Order: sequence, then structure tokens, then C-alpha cells
Amino acid sequence: MASISQDITKAPPEVLAMLASMPAITPPNGTIPNFVDPYSKGPTQIIVTSIILGLVVIFFCNRAYVKLWLMKKLSWDDATILIAMLGSLAYYIACTWGVERGGIGKHQWDISVVQATKMDLLVPSWLIAVLTPLTFLFLKTTFFILYLSLFDQLRWARLCSWFGLVVTALTYSVLAICVFVFATPRRGETWFAHQTTPAEKRTLQLSVPQSIIGLIIDLYILLIPVIGVSGLKLSLKRKIGVILIFLSGTMACVCSACSIYYRVMLDNSKDTTYALIPVNISTLCEMFVGVICACMPSAAYAARQKNSMYQKVVATVSTFKTSWLTSENTDSQPQTEKNETHPTQDVLKSTDRKYAQYFSLDELATTTSSVDQKSSLGNDSLRSESVV
Repeated sequence: MASISQDITKAPPEVLAMLASMPAITPPNGTIPNFVDPYSKGPTQIIVTSIILGLVVIFFCNRAYVKLWLMKKLSWDDATILIAMLGSLAYYIACTWGVERGGIGKHQWDISVVQATKMDLLVPSWLIAVLTPLTFLFLKTTFFILYLSLFDQLRWARLCSWFGLVVTALTYSVLAICVFVFATPRRGETWFAHQTTPAEKRTLQLSVPQSIIGLIIDLYILLIPVIGVSGLKLSLKRKIGVILIFLSGTMACVCSACSIYYRVMLDNSKDTTYALIPVNISTLCEMFVGVICACMPSAAYAARQKNSMYQKVVATVSTFKTSWLTSENTDSQPQTEKNETHPTQDVLKSTDRKYAQYFSLDELATTTSSVDQKSSLGNDSLRSESVV
């Protein structure tokens, strides 16, 4: 990596003091730069992305549980989704690092020239640019590999999946190489000096086309399973359920569309550090939602498997609830049962008491009482006939 500009690091103290009080860009009219405690949108990015990251970890761990424990079978899409997950985490760390240490989220006129030369700002910005196409390369190819196994009996779906896989892999590979070449300083060039070079401007110019390509691929990924499932011979209820699982990818399309909008705003703004926050949020959401969508089939599989830990937990809770309700009903009527059983003990004969230990005393007493009632009714009818 290139070092920080020697003109800055080896400048005289009076020059450093002047640069420390000079904003990175000219502030709007009437605005006074604040280098001490300026307003920042960075905390919003950290809160939103951290919440979604928690959901991603849950779904990803569930996928690992299903593949390693329930199915005990791995496939190529498990490798690509693992790399995509690691790329998403690296992107999240880079964005958080830039907010906490580098000043991303602040207005650029609230950042001094000296602060703008710090590696805590320049390196996270480089990582954000380089990790974007690499992460989407493995994330989007995961879906096509998954479709090849899910729709192996549908020839058109397999052809569409192969086409999407090849196009996605080639497109994002070229984008990843171009972004890396344009965003990385040349030998002997400082990180700070590279920010004003034509190569860095090309990196920004690739941002919007990259998002547009991503949205087109997302829509293509969404259409294949919807069309494929709608043509299968399934019950309407199950067909709708399967389609809804894949339609969760619409959220990724929404995030991709938002990313295009905010990247256009970033290209037209000189306040880069401030305009970068919504771009980071929408891009991270697109990555995280994509990982969740790739883990959706595993979530559905675990929910319907009887030997999964979720079914065992549900069964345990249901058993506990049933036993608790039964004990509640039993405890609420103890005196009534005693009042009903004590008088009926006299009805039992010696032979009944002998076998009472093998039967329910209440049932035996009730049976005996009913027999006695029937015999008394029979005697009454005989008396009435004799009278007649």
C-alpha cells in the first residue's frame, strides 16, 4: 500500500496547523466548519445495518444447521454463499470503521484537510469500492447454482440458470477487476493524492452502471422460480407458499433500486462523505437481504422436518402447556371428586372392592349404581303389572 502524502506528513508545524483548520471542501455560504463535534449520519447507518445483520446471522446459522445436521449434504452454492457472507461482513466492518474512525457520515466541510489524509478514511473507502462487485459476484451466482438443483427437471429453467450464471460471473468479474485497478493507488502514489486522479473518477463513474446491472440480474433471478413454480402440478396453497418464499427477493430488488438512486446523488455531490451513508445502507441491505433469500429454502425445510430442533421445541412446549392446563383443571376440582366418590364406596360389594385396585373406582361405582337403578326400575315395573 502506498504511504500517506509526504507533503503532509513532513510539512512544518505551522503548515500542519493551517491544514488542520482548513476544510476539505468549501462550505456553503453562511456555514461555519465544525471540526470538534459535527453532525453525522453515521450512527443511523450503524443502527440500521446492525439490526439487519442480526437477522442475517440467524438465517445463515440455520442454513448451516440444515445442511450439516439435517441434510448432511453440501453443494457448490454453500461455498458461494459462505464467501458472499464473509464479503458482506467485511463490507459492514469497512463501513463501520469509516464511520467510527474516518469521518464518513459527516459533511466534508466539517473534515479538515489533515483528517481527510488519514488512512481511517481512505482505506475504508477503498474497501467499500472493491468489496461491492466481489460480494455480489458470489451472492448472485448462489441463486443460479441453487436453481440448477431445484429445477433440474425443467430444461428451460436449467438453460436460463446456466445463462444467468455465466453472464453474472463474467460481468462481475470484469467489474471487480476494473474497480480494483482504478481504485488502487499506483506505485509511488499516495492514497490521498489518488483521490483526485482520473482513475478514481472512473471508479465513481462505474458505480451507477454497476447498480443498474445488479437490478437487472435481481429481476432475472426473481422471475425464474416464479415462472417455474407456477407451471408445476402442485396444490394452489402449496404453490403460493413456494412462490412467496422466492418473492422475498423483491426486497433485494427494492434495495438495488434505492442504491441506484443514491449512487446518482453521490455522483452529483461534492459532499462525498455525507452522501456515502445512504449508499452504504442500501448496498448493505441489498447484500444482507440477498443472503437471507438464499437461506429461505433451508428455513422452510427446517420448519417442516419432524426431527429438526424447532419441531422438538414446539412439541416440548405443547406438551408442557397441555400438562400445565391438565394440572390446573385437576387442582380446581379436588373437593368435588371427593364428595362424589365417598358415598359410592358403600355401593360396592366385597367382590367389587377386591378388583377395584385394577380399575377406576369412579367408573366401577358408577357402573354398579346404574345396575342397581336398572334393577329397581325392573322391580317397580313388575309390581305395576301385578297390580294390573
